[in-house]
Amino acid sequence: MGMIGYLKRIPEPRLSSLIHGGEDLYAYIHGEEGGELDLDKAWQGLHYLLCGDAFSGEGPLFDALMGGKPLNEDETEEIIVRYLTPDEVRNVAAALESVGRTELARGFEPDDMNEANVYPAQDWNDEGELDYLLGYYEPMRDHYRAAAAAGEGMLLYVA
Repeated sequence: MGMIGYLKRIPEPRLSSLIHGGEDLYAYIHGEEGGELDLDKAWQGLHYLLCGDAFSGEGPLFDALMGGKPLNEDETEEIIVRYLTPDEVRNVAAALESVGRTELARGFEPDDMNEANVYPAQDWNDEGELDYLLGYYEPMRDHYRAAAAAGEGMLLYVA
């Protein structure tokens, strides 16, 4: 099955309610409200292209896929959900605007990605792997752009 990455837009009042325990987190992430973007298994590969590392990075580009504060920190949780505030979403959206497909593709280092065990490819040298990642970049950038324009926060999770 695999680990699928999701970005889900959330209005600030709903985010505040989730942060303060006034609402059921799982009901929200599994519900129809909020715009959800399914990144399939491309999430860690995209993070690598943006940050040059499988897990670390800095600033808004790191926040795009691996950042945020956890809403549920219990190790027994099936899904760990992190969130970005509306201000953080605006910062991420602005940072993503400065990275086009060409710049993103320059970060593609198949041998390094293989050595770092970047999910999901068995061998990043295989034909089509870069195109697979790039196919999810513009929808991700558009998702952040729309959330920023609407003044929304973002939930980030892998399920």
